[in-house]
Amino acid sequence: MRDVVVIGGGLSGLAAAWELEKHHIAYTIIEVKPRLGGGIASISEKGFVMDGCAFASRRPADLTVFSALGLEEQLFEFGDDALGFQDGTESLIRALAGRLTGGRLMRMAVSTIGRWRRRLTICLENGLMFDAGSLIVAVPARFAERMFHSFAPEISERLRDYRYDTVYRVSLGFHKRDLPARLAPPDDETFPFLLTTDQPGRVPDGDHRLIQAGVRMAAGADPQDIIQAVIRHYGCAEHPIVKRVHYWPEADLLSDDAPGRRAQIAAIRARLPAGVSLIGSDYGDVCPSNRSIARLDDRIRQGQQAARAAMAYRKARRNDGAQLGTDGGAS
Repeated sequence: MRDVVVIGGGLSGLAAAWELEKHHIAYTIIEVKPRLGGGIASISEKGFVMDGCAFASRRPADLTVFSALGLEEQLFEFGDDALGFQDGTESLIRALAGRLTGGRLMRMAVSTIGRWRRRLTICLENGLMFDAGSLIVAVPARFAERMFHSFAPEISERLRDYRYDTVYRVSLGFHKRDLPARLAPPDDETFPFLLTTDQPGRVPDGDHRLIQAGVRMAAGADPQDIIQAVIRHYGCAEHPIVKRVHYWPEADLLSDDAPGRRAQIAAIRARLPAGVSLIGSDYGDVCPSNRSIARLDDRIRQGQQAARAAMAYRKARRNDGAQLGTDGGAS
């Protein structure tokens, strides 16, 4: 019997599991991929550390969570109000995952969720079914829409309106002599952001620089065409030391309308069935990223709040059960 099931092993889901872990609440993570982290992935090659996700994150008001995960020495300043991870953003995922002892079902896709009597149910696409006392859904809207379709169709209908941008993240490593003296800032919609660093640990040495450029192209574009577009646009040398193209379909929401987003999220949360939370970068009150500077703190906060809501729901159900037992014995 599972107290809590967390669907989705990205940052928000792992943050929820960690909060449950600290309170000794039994949980199981269900993840469709063979690895945890969702769109957060880091790759080391030839002395460069590249991120397939956002390059840096907004500086949170409180760094306690990073300290608790042993990541304080990993952090470095990136601009006035952002932080980077020296070993890549995936170091955050590794730190969280390494502290979790609960069950994990990897490469398992959830088709639908529902309720049977006093328990929530999770039906996997292979036909297996699990139950849980409470449920934390930590997946992008296009997957959550299908899960809620028969359970809470009014939520599914709202999730169907989500649309995403097609922004590729191109990581290129250069010797500094192969870069122009000044990299011009992005100046059109095709190139929405450019981030660079020579932070020790991120590059082989002080003579090298790593850049991450955003490129807006149609889904399915040829990676070599994308790389060449960046090189031509910024005037870089033709042959970078390392080159990577990453694309995560749900990385960039099209709408940056914060008031509209808050109203939409509030409407979805108001319709969530009892004992169910919906969390992740799609459901924050603020835009999940801006020019590839992510709001990791918001995703962690959502996970923590969802875990606490699950614990409160669990306690309330136990109290209800005890009250029913008392009433039944007296009648």
